[in-house]
Amino acid sequence: MRAVLEYLYTGRFCSRADLDAMELIVLANRLCLPHLVALTELYTVTVLTEAAMMGTDNDGDVLVYLDMAQFHGAQQLTGWCLHHICTNYNSVCRKFPREMKAKSTENQEYFEKHRWPPVWFLKEDDHYQRARKERDKEDYLYQRRQCKRKWLFWNIPSSPNSNSPSSGSSAVI
Repeated sequence: MRAVLEYLYTGRFCSRADLDAMELIVLANRLCLPHLVALTELYTVTVLTEAAMMGTDNDGDVLVYLDMAQFHGAQQLTGWCLHHICTNYNSVCRKFPREMKAKSTENQEYFEKHRWPPVWFLKEDDHYQRARKERDKEDYLYQRRQCKRKWLFWNIPSSPNSNSPSSGSSAVI
């Protein structure tokens, strides 16, 4: 690849539009060029992060990158992929259930341990939502019962010694 030759002659990583980052990581790993692997990882993470910030759905790519990065010893890319999958765990599982089940047991254990939101949070949120719904229902029924009752107010004088006719009591002594 041209990127490997440029790196070997200049010692710099040059990104191009036609660059396939995973192929470059594979080749750099075969040639025992850890610095080029690290630079390519940085480039790949930057591209994936920018795509995620722009709203592009890259969860499928991240799942593929995870397997390849782990196989070829790209630790930084592996860490970023694991973080991305754990942070977006629910959506990734909904979109790619087979791929998630096909991951290694170590990865699945990592996902379960570091997923967001965690299982305990989902259980607490579910309990809270059910309790809130029940409370709202009870309040609604209570308000309905209160509206059906008719209150009868008596014209009671504000003070017991008041004998004015405007107070509503007409006691004659």
